[in-house]
Amino acid sequence: MTTSRLILTALPVLFLASVLPVRAEPPYPKVFFEDDFSGEKLGEKWGSWKSETVVRDGVMVGITPKTADHPSVNTIELPPVADLEVAVSFRFAGSNRFNIMFRDLDYEGSHAGHICHVGISPTNVSIFDGKTGIFRKDLREKRKAGEKLDAETQEMLKSKESKNKIELDPEAWHKLHIRIEGDVLKVWIDDEPAGSLQSEGIAHRTISNMNITTVDREVHYDDFSIRLR
Repeated sequence: MTTSRLILTALPVLFLASVLPVRAEPPYPKVFFEDDFSGEKLGEKWGSWKSETVVRDGVMVGITPKTADHPSVNTIELPPVADLEVAVSFRFAGSNRFNIMFRDLDYEGSHAGHICHVGISPTNVSIFDGKTGIFRKDLREKRKAGEKLDAETQEMLKSKESKNKIELDPEAWHKLHIRIEGDVLKVWIDDEPAGSLQSEGIAHRTISNMNITTVDREVHYDDFSIRLR
């Protein structure tokens, strides 16, 4: 697989050097799950929801059905964990966005147990603390009811996300690496720093679900892994 250079423009160099080191640190030691999609179909550990995702030519092809009212979801269940790493190679192949989402299926304080997530497009890496931010249940219910959030709440929500400009060749393969460590979530693409967020919700201790959410059709995925501390 070939990769193209990532350019991060959102953060100053000195900040990157102190917070987002180039991917040289050792990975977490425990391999929980790996998949190179060498079979003819998704393995039994993969769950699917509103998805037409398939294995094709040795890669997982994320596909949202044309009639679906929600992006395709492909999911892996986890033992309740805190610190973890997800790595996956990806290539945009029609779709312009996908998300890696972390949930606690027993947590009732946020929509669908959302804890935190990372959104990737060819031009942006977005990181969210969903537990205490965008997916917090009371705030989401207010938005659904058409209520306007007060200025203080809107300002609080800004502190629960990190948006970082990047430049990716959408036709090339890239390597994504996500690390959750305490209350910090870090992202690297092609071994270069691509964003970071420190927020209290990220420190949730019982994440039980990881999913890849493919927006529209298609994103190709390969060499997927989850590692634990």
